[in-house]
Amino acid sequence: MANTYPLPRPVGFLHGLYLALLAFPVVCFSLTVITDSAYWRTSNLLWLHFSEWLLLAGLVFGALALLVMLIDWLFVRARPPWMAILCGIVVMLLATINSFVHTSDGWTAVVPWGLAFSVLTFVAMLVTAWFAHEGDHYE
Repeated sequence: MANTYPLPRPVGFLHGLYLALLAFPVVCFSLTVITDSAYWRTSNLLWLHFSEWLLLAGLVFGALALLVMLIDWLFVRARPPWMAILCGIVVMLLATINSFVHTSDGWTAVVPWGLAFSVLTFVAMLVTAWFAHEGDHYE
């Protein structure tokens, strides 16, 4: 019986490093939705500070992942799908705006715009993952 599933493409060092670095922003931006919701429900400033630090860590590791992807693109000529790249840029822009919103004082840092930007960033990450997965099957 013939195997009709595509074989996984070999992963080089830079692509593996990119995937390892990419895990951090995914987790940090996802947890920001949870910590913003916790702040909204409890008004405990600890959750606001968690959100601020999660956004900072996600942005730093996202920038590092972007740098590794750029190096991979320049030297190894790995071609990620353009829609995934554009959506990734949108995710980073939304997270940057969200980080600026979270620098406000207290309640206005999260409700309503901080939580809204956290959810938008999460949804944009899902769309980015979908476009990146669709591009996994090209040669």
